Amino acid sequence: MTEELNLYQKIADVKANIEGFTKDTKGYNYSYVSGSQVLHRIRNKMIEHNLLLVPKTSDENYKQIEVTRFNKKASREVTTSEFVVEMKLTYLWINADKPEEQLEVNFYSVGQQDDVSKAHGTALTYAERYFLMKFFNIPTDEDDADAKQKQEKYNKVSSQTVGVLKQEILKFVDLMKSLGKEVSQQQAEQTFGIQNYSSMSEQQAINTINKIQNMAKKYKENEQWTQ
Repeated sequence: MTEELNLYQKIADVKANIEGFTKDTKGYNYSYVSGSQVLHRIRNKMIEHNLLLVPKTSDENYKQIEVTRFNKKASREVTTSEFVVEMKLTYLWINADKPEEQLEVNFYSVGQQDDVSKAHGTALTYAERYFLMKFFNIPTDEDDADAKQKQEKYNKVSSQTVGVLKQEILKFVDLMKSLGKEVSQQQAEQTFGIQNYSSMSEQQAINTINKIQNMAKKYKENEQWTQ
């Protein structure tokens, strides 16, 4: 007969099955771990153990502030109004097999955006991510010596993107032939730095696709000018 785990044992098992994270998302010049990455890692174990996590907010308040930032398009500093939303958060862990088994954890949340509702959503989203990471003592790539390897694994190129990239290479070869230039597929791959499709990251593949399309566009434009 399988031993029935209590709430704390279930939480401990979720923690035991989590590896370190790599910062996979960028915003406002900062790199951070995306919420989807965190939730994806713990969701299956939570379902397996019938664990529920219920957030509750209290003492919510907001204020409007003036923020001055350098605007690249305007090439000058621009002052705009933004909203800061603050609230207290309580995360309640519930063992759905025995609902009387509960664990309450207090947390704090703050969000800043140009709209009150956006700031509220930002506060909740960021709080959930950081609460889970701190609660489960999840290391990020700053703490993890294997971060580079995990980054490459997590961002491995999809078969769909590889298909698009190969198609762009073949289209480029056909374009060169139409311009009277004999370029083989292998030569085109070397030109764009492709050695092994499967070893590329998703972002590398996307960047290469953009590079091929831009170069093809230039060749076409040059051809039009010479006609």
